[in-house]
Amino acid sequence: MTHPSPASGPTPPSGPAAPSEYGITRIYVLSEDAWHLELDHRDERRLLTAVIPDEDPRREPSFRLGRPGRHHEVPYEVVRGFMAEVAEEVERCRAWTRLPPAAVDAVVRLREVVYDGWGDEDRPALLALLSQTLPPDQVAAVASEVLGVGHAEVLADLAAPPATTARDVAALRERMAEAGRASGTTDG
Repeated sequence: MTHPSPASGPTPPSGPAAPSEYGITRIYVLSEDAWHLELDHRDERRLLTAVIPDEDPRREPSFRLGRPGRHHEVPYEVVRGFMAEVAEEVERCRAWTRLPPAAVDAVVRLREVVYDGWGDEDRPALLALLSQTLPPDQVAAVASEVLGVGHAEVLADLAAPPATTARDVAALRERMAEAGRASGTTDG
């Protein structure tokens, strides 16, 4: 998951005069590694579901329509408001997928390392490792995406790098390679 869960439960779609009988439910589906935004009506749930993967850059956002054989007319403004919410969620969850390939690969591998056990003591080695192959703005983007650290904070650390050892950097590099192989999302 990229960010802490926003409030789940139905919220009215944005946009002009969205009828109050419609709402949007946001949930994270762990088995799919994806956020679901569901357009609901007071009488029927999941008229339209946006599926927004946030872990695998190869998976694209998609939509699922409600139950086959059932018809429900949804006002244009409601659909427009729902699509605006989906666009914002796609930007929030997937902005990192537009980084250059080396940065995207670093995000994927680091997520696995972070899930497996991350400590603040790993941060200096991370900054040193990423700085070997990425420019500072991409190092900041990767650290921000994976660790939730602000860009400005990372750039300040890069200006006066914290002390680390070649051994710590090599150990982190190996953990990232193993995480990529184990997850199947990279070739290690």
